[in-house]
Amino acid sequence: MSDEVKVPYVNENCIGCWACVAICSDVFDLDDEWKAFAKTWMDTSNSSWIDDAIWACPVNAIHYKD
Repeated sequence: MSDEVKVPYVNENCIGCWACVAICSDVFDLDDEWKAFAKTWMDTSNSSWIDDAIWACPVNAIHYKD
């Protein structure tokens, strides 16, 4: 089992639909321009919620950093 922490990021394709925030507000929020971002001090302990947010994004704007 890997101890590597997967860190999500949101790219410029975000349309501010709130799906990721509704699913995983511990990790995602919206900025002043209504674009999603991954919080700096995020809780990645339950990555299944992050995976759900990635899956729910209608424009495929959320990915894990390589």
